[in-house]
Amino acid sequence: MALLSFLENNDLSGKQVYLFCSHGTGGLASSVDIIMEALPDGKISDNIFDCYEEEAADSEEEILKWLSDLGY
Repeated sequence: MALLSFLENNDLSGKQVYLFCSHGTGGLASSVDIIMEALPDGKISDNIFDCYEEEAADSEEEILKWLSDLGY
């Protein structure tokens, strides 16, 4: 709900949006679809970073590579 509240209160129309998250065994499930519905005028990148919650603390190298691949 925190993310959806943020999206409701901030206009990201025309902005490039990059999704990243950690999750349990359910993976991303329908999270991306829900976010896309909440951002009908946003530009959501197909390059999504996700990892299992158990791996999140050790994901710094993978996150930095993801950001580098995005040009950051």
